[in-house]
Amino acid sequence: MEVIDGMGTRQGAGDGQEEKMSIEKLKEKYSGNGEKVYTVNTNVMIDDDTEEEFSFVFMKPKTASYDRYVKMLSNSATKAARTFSVDNIVPEQRDYLTQTLDEYPAMSISLADKLLRMLGLADSASVKKL
Repeated sequence: MEVIDGMGTRQGAGDGQEEKMSIEKLKEKYSGNGEKVYTVNTNVMIDDDTEEEFSFVFMKPKTASYDRYVKMLSNSATKAARTFSVDNIVPEQRDYLTQTLDEYPAMSISLADKLLRMLGLADSASVKKL
């Protein structure tokens, strides 16, 4: 697994400590600006025996980014999800995310789902006749 350090430099797989430190540096950098930042972890099953884990730091999506996502959704759900994800990742990880999505394009849908939850998308809603 590749990880990104605080400056966006690719590093080889380690014991997980390198990745944790770089994610912590990014969270510290962007949360210090008053921004809401989130770490999104996702696993990809390569085959029955191989799983790869990825960690990304996202800023809370802005309304304009969400509006662009909704507008693009009718043309291509995958392209809309990819654009939405790339719009909201911290700049240091943008190239890493793009390369990862080139290899695993369906990951963008999972990431977009998590980003939408940051904006209030609920798993379920209920209605009751009064």
